[in-house]
Amino acid sequence: MQHISLAEVSKSIFRAYDIRGIVGETITPELIYILGKAIASAAQDQGEQTIITARDGRLSGPILMKALHKGLRESGCDVIDIGQVPSPVLYFATRVLNCRSGVMLTA
Repeated sequence: MQHISLAEVSKSIFRAYDIRGIVGETITPELIYILGKAIASAAQDQGEQTIITARDGRLSGPILMKALHKGLRESGCDVIDIGQVPSPVLYFATRVLNCRSGVMLTA
């Protein structure tokens, strides 16, 4: 995985409630890896060790999810991957599995 600096990340992808961009242009595995590390750090600051992940059916999902998991795990978080599901299933899983943190990958 190539290293990218934060200066190379387009600020235009960040929204109030999510991150939006074009896969292969503004959304890359390298970016998702860095975001995984940042999410893990923020979760751990809040006392959360486990993060549930899920993705939609887009073709880019598997490779981006691999990068996300790598960033989360390298930062010390445990990951529960519930696979390819609709977003409401992730919300339900965080409740049922008593986990406050979840990431839905839809890129």
